Amino acid sequence: MRDEYRGVSVETTTITVAELVDRYITQRSMLGRCGLKTTEEYRRMLRLYIEPHLRGVPIKKLRPSAVTDWVVTLLLSGGRDGKPIRAKTTKHAFALLSSSLRWAVRQQIVAQNVCDTAEAPVVARSEAQALAPDEIAKLVAVARDTRWESFIDLALMLGARRGELLALTWDDVDFENRRLTVRASLSQTAGATAIKSTKSGRVRLIPLTTAAAEAFRRQKVLQNGDRLANGDIYQADPRRPVFTDEIGVQLSPKAATNAFARLARKAGIGTTALHSTRHTAATHLIAGGIDVTTTAAILGHSTPTVTLSIYSHVVEGNESAAMDVLGDRLEQMRNRVVDALENVDGYRMATETVPAKKKARVTGLLMVAGTGFEPVTFGL
Repeated sequence: MRDEYRGVSVETTTITVAELVDRYITQRSMLGRCGLKTTEEYRRMLRLYIEPHLRGVPIKKLRPSAVTDWVVTLLLSGGRDGKPIRAKTTKHAFALLSSSLRWAVRQQIVAQNVCDTAEAPVVARSEAQALAPDEIAKLVAVARDTRWESFIDLALMLGARRGELLALTWDDVDFENRRLTVRASLSQTAGATAIKSTKSGRVRLIPLTTAAAEAFRRQKVLQNGDRLANGDIYQADPRRPVFTDEIGVQLSPKAATNAFARLARKAGIGTTALHSTRHTAATHLIAGGIDVTTTAAILGHSTPTVTLSIYSHVVEGNESAAMDVLGDRLEQMRNRVVDALENVDGYRMATETVPAKKKARVTGLLMVAGTGFEPVTFGL
């Protein structure tokens, strides 16, 4: 069937794959459907992984086999100087191409998304790694009495994302009612930083523990000291950000990442990733018996399903402990029922002549039935 009969514009299908992806990124950005940082990352993937291989390929001639060949090429030699790139990176590039084609189908630029039948790379799922108790102690000790002490403490205690912590203002901290409002995130691109909504697009309230409230007070004291020490050169930001440098400039995500890496190396812990503090908070919430729905609300996940997908290994550990508790409780209930029934003459008479296997079966049935009954006949 000819393209014009399928509702596909023949003129638009003359564009190349790279041109299509570029148009998709531009429209997403201009319509506010992705932030500056996401747009920057999309353009980086287009430049590094799509244009070098699919630049001149007309979109109407792109086939699933060509997409699969492209994926394999990236895995084998798609990196700098012809080096292989990780499966995770390849999958992100594949996802960008697939999203672009899905958009093109909706816009009637192409008739189908060939990525739907192409072979995507398989990425081994890695478990979110939390800091061990001794690592937390080392990190906190190294951060003490530095400008990053409160930031590190709050990152561990709140489980908030890096950008969410840095976007906090003093208006978000309610000392009287001991709660924190997380309403924004600070993102950073190659050019500048920008305030945007949280990842889920929702505002959330987090209760503050005594230790968390004290960390915020300590940060306020530090900031007031900076203001007095630097006088006229102190830059009073009208947003009143919580985390600033010595002259009042809001700290950037890159600065926070670099500072954590320095402290982590000094502490000798197993990671230099700031995001590990979020995994640590989440892991301790779940391991401490907090349900997944509540944990998801604290972390700012869009649904509890997201929390489960990331921390399923922690939940599985809790499930084993929960089954142990359930087994102990049922065993206690069973023993109480058996003790009570053994004092009833009818029960003793009925079970004296019953083989061991049948006796166990009777006991089990009685336990499930509950204790509010009279064992008069067992039907054996």
